[in-house]
Amino acid sequence: MRIGKQKVELLYPQSYEELTEKIEIAGRVCYQSEPKGDPEKFIRMIIKRGHESVLEHGSLTFKIRTNRAIANEIVRHRLASYSQESTRYVKYDDIEFIPGDRLEESYAGDMLTKIEEAYNFLIGQEFKPEEARDILPNATATTLVMTMNFRELRHFLKLRLDKAAHPQIRELARIILGILKDEYPVFVEDIER
Repeated sequence: MRIGKQKVELLYPQSYEELTEKIEIAGRVCYQSEPKGDPEKFIRMIIKRGHESVLEHGSLTFKIRTNRAIANEIVRHRLASYSQESTRYVKYDDIEFIPGDRLEESYAGDMLTKIEEAYNFLIGQEFKPEEARDILPNATATTLVMTMNFRELRHFLKLRLDKAAHPQIRELARIILGILKDEYPVFVEDIER
């Protein structure tokens, strides 16, 4: 049994210049105007005007390591594509859990060790992984790949950075926002950590 941490990795980063130029070209079609050599200025203008549909022409893909509860919240953002580790087909030898900070500090170790022992017992009794998984908690680690366009990424961040959001999804949103601020700043300049 292992206690893990949430992680986010940007997969196949795209060129900032190419992405901003592509979005400017798509947006200028709407206005029947030609690119003026400053795509960031144009993108700031369309964001300010709320014309964010143009941002759907650019997307990013992230590999996310979190727990099943937070993954369930993430996949509720329907305007994205997801691929997620299957508890049906994966037989765990050493289960990783990512409990919330409060649970991790207080109770997790003993309970999660017992859950792992029960899971292994069921596997030893020739239960299929898809049957034994029924006893695994929401804190069980999972990996998913998420592709979102910039419009949906902005929506995701606005919702998931809010103080009312679950602390673990806020943590993931902060990591994603940090990546965007470093690599693709014009798309999130107006979003605070």
